[in-house]
Amino acid sequence: MPRKSKAEIKAPKDLIPEPADLNGEDLTVEVDDPELISDELVDIEEPLDLIKNPVLAEELSEDPVRLYLREIGQVKLLDADSEFRLSTIIEAWRLIENLRLRLPRDRRHTEPNTATYRAVLDDMLIAWKRLEEDAARLNANLPEMRLVLAEAQLLRQTWEIDTPSYLRAFLDNGQWGRDAHWDGLAGNAFNLFIGLYILPPSIATWLSKHCQAHGSECPAARSLHRNLPTEEQLEHDLRILQTRAEEATQALIRANLRLVVSVAKRYLGRGISFLDLIQEGNLGLLRAVNKFDPRRGFKFSTYATWWIRQSINRSIAEQARTIRIPVHLFESITRILRIQRSLVQQYGREPTTDELALEVGYLSAADVQAILRAKAEGTPLEPALQRRWEIAAAKVDRILRSAEEPVSIDGPVGDEDSSQLGDFIPDDDALEPMDAAARDMLREQVQHALAALSERERQVLELRFGLIDGKDHTLEEVSRYFNVTRERIRQIEAKALRKLRHPTRSRHLRDYLG
Repeated sequence: MPRKSKAEIKAPKDLIPEPADLNGEDLTVEVDDPELISDELVDIEEPLDLIKNPVLAEELSEDPVRLYLREIGQVKLLDADSEFRLSTIIEAWRLIENLRLRLPRDRRHTEPNTATYRAVLDDMLIAWKRLEEDAARLNANLPEMRLVLAEAQLLRQTWEIDTPSYLRAFLDNGQWGRDAHWDGLAGNAFNLFIGLYILPPSIATWLSKHCQAHGSECPAARSLHRNLPTEEQLEHDLRILQTRAEEATQALIRANLRLVVSVAKRYLGRGISFLDLIQEGNLGLLRAVNKFDPRRGFKFSTYATWWIRQSINRSIAEQARTIRIPVHLFESITRILRIQRSLVQQYGREPTTDELALEVGYLSAADVQAILRAKAEGTPLEPALQRRWEIAAAKVDRILRSAEEPVSIDGPVGDEDSSQLGDFIPDDDALEPMDAAARDMLREQVQHALAALSERERQVLELRFGLIDGKDHTLEEVSRYFNVTRERIRQIEAKALRKLRHPTRSRHLRDYLG
C-alpha cells in the first residue's frame, strides 16, 4: 500500500466561503451530503515528518506527542475496498438497531431476536426484488448472487481480505455517485449485501444451495423464515455482529487519524494549538464514521475530510477569538467579506456599506432594482424604500464592526516594551494639566482664607459647602452636628462669609471667579 493517498472532496461552492481576511478563519456550513464536497486534495503525510516542520518542532517536542504520531504512523492506510467492507459492517449493525426500535411493543419482549431477523430477511428480499427491477429497467446484468453471498459471509469472519470486493467492482462502473438511476440500483444492491452479511450461517448455507440451483432468482420468504435458528442462537449471532461493528468502527477511526493530522496542520496560527486542532479533528472523524453512507459511492476518506474540516472550523470560530462570535454571525461575516473583495476588484476602491447592502441579500430583488434605477435616473427614492436600504446598510455595518479584533491597551507599541498602547489613549474624564494646577492653587487659597476664621466658623462653612467630602449639607444637618439651632448655624455662616468678603481676604480668590 502506498505511503501517501489523496482524498478528494467536493464542496458546495455556494456554501463554502472563500478564505476570509478574518484572521484566516473560514467557517464552513454543516452539510450531510457527500455530493457537496470540495475537490481539493489532501496529502496524508507520515506523522513523524511533521516534527521536521520548524513551525511545529517546538510544540511537538514532548514525548507524548511523538509517541502519538509514531503510533498512528504505524497504522496502514485503507484502500477503497477496505473502507467499503468496514462501512458495511458498521451499517449492518446500525440497521439492526433501527429494526429493533421499529418492532411492535409486544414483540420486544417475546422473541425479539427472531422478530428482528424476520425484519432483516423481509428487507433483504424487498431489496433483491427491487434490484431485479432496476437491472431490467437499465438493461443491466445482475451481479452473481452466489459471489455476493460468498463475499458477505467471508466478511463475517474478517474484513482484511486480499482479493478485491466483487460487489464494489460491479457497482463502480463510472456512474456510481453520478447517475441517479444507477445510484438507485447501487442502493438496493448494497441493502441486499447487508442482509446477506447479517444472515446466520444456517440460512446462508441454504441460500447458497438455492443460488447454485436457481441462479440469481429471489427465493420465497417462507423458505428463509423456516430455516431461522432458535432465539438463543440468534442472540449469540447478534452479539458477534455487534462486536464486529465495534471493531470495524475502531479500525476505520485508527486508519484515518493520519488524515486528521494532515488536515489539522493547515489551520496552524489560528489561535488554537496543534494538539487541540487534532482533538477537534478527531471529533469530526467520529461524526463522519457515524454518518457515512457507503451507498453513495464515495470513499470514506473523501467524506471524512469534510467533517474534520467542519469540526476544526467550528472550534476556531468558537474558541480562537477573545470575544466569541456566534456561528451564524461568523457565516454572515465571511459572506460579506467575500462580497467586499469582489466589489473592490470591480470598483477599484473599498465599497461603502450602502453598496454592500445591495449585494448581500438583505434587500429583495425588487428593492435592489428600484434603487439602481433611481440612482441611474437621478430621481429620489421613496421614503419606505430609503428606510429599508438604511436598515440593510446599518446591519452590514454592525456585522463588519463585530468582525474587528479587540486590542489590548497593555500591548507594547513599537520595538521597545517601554511604551504601551494605553499611554497614547486620552482619558476624557481626566483634567487638563492647566486645570488641575489651577484647582490645586484654588484649594490652597481657600484654605488660606479659611485660616483667618474661628474653628467653628471654618467647620460650618466646610460642612455647608462640601469642602471636605464634596457634599453640601443643609442647615438642619449642620445644626444637629453642632447640637444648636438652625438659626444659630445661619448666623455663624453669615458672619463667616462677611469676614471672607473683606478685601484683604477675598482679593486672592477673585482671580478664580472670572
